[in-house]
Amino acid sequence: MPKDKLMRYARLVRIAGFVVIAGVLAFVLYQVYDFYSDKVGYTAPKAIKTYFSALASGDEEEVYRLTAKDRLVDIYGRPITQAEFYRQIRRLSGGRSLPFESIEATKLAERGNAHYYLVTLVSSVGGVRGESRLLIELRKQSRTWVITYPFAIVL
Repeated sequence: MPKDKLMRYARLVRIAGFVVIAGVLAFVLYQVYDFYSDKVGYTAPKAIKTYFSALASGDEEEVYRLTAKDRLVDIYGRPITQAEFYRQIRRLSGGRSLPFESIEATKLAERGNAHYYLVTLVSSVGGVRGESRLLIELRKQSRTWVITYPFAIVL
């Protein structure tokens, strides 16, 4: 075999090796990003804690901000206005601030863009300690986690 043909094969093998190494490196970096994206920054558990803390303290604007707007409809499919949403939040809380002692979010599943969490809320009302568990669905919309199910709204 001529020397220039061997050099061409060697160059092709080097390029293929570089492409394989770059692909493996890109895959590893994506896996690291995917693993840590749920643990740092504004994560789904932090959004859940913010949502329920705002709900308990009567912060209607924060609860509205963290609620998926496309899912806010009444039983007839009519979109709920922001004023209606605020009115329902006030009815739900009775105008009182009842903060939770603890809010724990445990990830159960992930399906596509939807993340499902078991949320445990611990509170004391009238000296009696109680615990509630809820299934929460969240989605990431425009770099923000929003609650898609259930809502703090009763119609």
